[in-house]
Formats: sequence, C-alpha cells, structure tokens
Amino acid sequence: MINIQVVYALPNQPTIIDCVVDEQTNVLQAIAKSNILLLCNIQLDGHFVGIYGKRCELTEQVKDGDRIEIYRALINDPKEIRRKKAALKKK
Repeated sequence: MINIQVVYALPNQPTIIDCVVDEQTNVLQAIAKSNILLLCNIQLDGHFVGIYGKRCELTEQVKDGDRIEIYRALINDPKEIRRKKAALKKK
C-alpha cells in the first residue's frame, strides 16, 4: 500500500484528501477512491490532471507520496492579462 494525496483547489478553499491505495493504482482509480469528485461536485470531463504540477494521463501509475492535482479551467489567458496590463502602462 502507498500513501498519496488528491487535490482540487478553489481560490479560497482547497480540498486535500489523503488516501492509501494499492501499488498498482492509476491516477483515475486514485481519484475515484478519494471520492473528491462527489465532495467537490465536479466531473473530470474538461479538467486536466497532473502530479506535482506536471500534467499526466489518467492511466499513469501513482507512486508513494504522489500529489494528484485536478486543474480548473482557466477563466482568463495569462498572456492576454499581461498584454492588457502592458497596454494600460503605456497610456
């Protein structure tokens, strides 16, 4: 058995769940076991996942100590925000 974390972070309210899973568990199975989808009322459709900030596939095997992160969709493109700030500074 291995220890992992599954995380879904809203701006002011992160949900972090510690889980113990079998060594042959993949990311999707770990997310399902954590029950985070029901707790946060989300679906994986349209969400990317990663381990420690690096995107991964749902079929990737988890390792002891992994932190599985479910990423929210970006509301604004960071590049576009920087362009707007730069344009305001020029004026």
